[in-house]
Amino acid sequence: MKKAIIVLSILLALLVITAAILLFTDVLKPSQSESAETPTTESAAPTEQTQAVTEPTAESTEAPTEPAVEVVPDEQINVLNGFRVDCSFIDGVRMIELQTFADAIGWDTENDEPQKLFGRDTFAATENGLRLNETELTAVGANGAVYLPFDELIAALECPEYIDEDTGVHYFTPSARRFEIPQGVNVPVLMYHAVSDDIWSSIAELFVSPSDMEAQLAYLVENGYDAIWFEDLAHVEDYDKPVILTFDDGYEDNYTELFPLLKKYGVKATIFVIAGAPNNQQHMATEQQIREMSTSGLVSIQSHSYSHPDMDGLNYDETLYEMAQSKKIITRIAGKEPIVLCYPTGKYNDYTLQLGPEYYMFGIKMNGGLYNTSANPFLVNRYYVSRYTDLYTFAAYLSMAGT
Repeated sequence: MKKAIIVLSILLALLVITAAILLFTDVLKPSQSESAETPTTESAAPTEQTQAVTEPTAESTEAPTEPAVEVVPDEQINVLNGFRVDCSFIDGVRMIELQTFADAIGWDTENDEPQKLFGRDTFAATENGLRLNETELTAVGANGAVYLPFDELIAALECPEYIDEDTGVHYFTPSARRFEIPQGVNVPVLMYHAVSDDIWSSIAELFVSPSDMEAQLAYLVENGYDAIWFEDLAHVEDYDKPVILTFDDGYEDNYTELFPLLKKYGVKATIFVIAGAPNNQQHMATEQQIREMSTSGLVSIQSHSYSHPDMDGLNYDETLYEMAQSKKIITRIAGKEPIVLCYPTGKYNDYTLQLGPEYYMFGIKMNGGLYNTSANPFLVNRYYVSRYTDLYTFAAYLSMAGT
């Protein structure tokens, strides 16, 4: 019994201590109603020191920025005028940044005056975006950048689209647009090959001396001749004395010797590249060199077939392969779709003339004299300029330009 009383006494003492602790805690804790009450005006008003710390700055009082627009990257790989351009989708519309587009086509966005590009297109900035020829394009601002509708731009440029079926890359080349050739204009087309004093071939006449090349370019400039590309024949009326300089095969010296001279005198030239040769054959320009010349604005890279065969001996399928394969490879290398095929050794047959228009706009012979734009565009004549052509003969070749 005594033990039981002791145990009960201990339990009672524990209960008393527990009750005391609970009562003390309840006194210190505010009631639920008090904690839910809104602070009084006096307690809510910050002190003078607090006001100095929490007072909004001028920047924080500005209107909130617009919510971010969702810009979804376009997975399609696009090359415009030789330059890789990344597009995005905004509200389901494929868009391109305005500056990216301008850089690719050479449009100066700092110039407010209308600008003529590719000989046929007029670009002008507007309050809402861009006027391209007769098409008004509305710009869209998103996440700090300005965008233009890409597909509308391509349509306004009437720009062909070439899809590389192997890589899936889409190429857009404004200069490759089909056009009607103005008739009746004499345009001397000159045929060169190598430009070098390092004569590594047994056919020395193919190597025009760099000093003679420079003298010929200087003559062109000093006498008011306009060195153009075949693409420029679409607006040949813009030139008083048009002439086309062409270089067959795509030799490395076209980059090391000719290209610096073209830049020095601001003269344009066309180089016919054997598509299967770059990086594969000695003395040929590399893909990197070809690409650099193509993006310079001075050199048009065109086709000299894929493997340089005598095309007059090819059957239908072989001709088809040479044309299609060279077009694909040159488009990959230069980033621009070629529109001119130069027949190797100047030879061709019925298959050449039949399939040519499916892939190109012009076919070039080895010689034949003066080219007139009324002639068959797949039988373009040229004058041959060799290592032994003097300046007097060179001037005679040009004399009928523009007449």
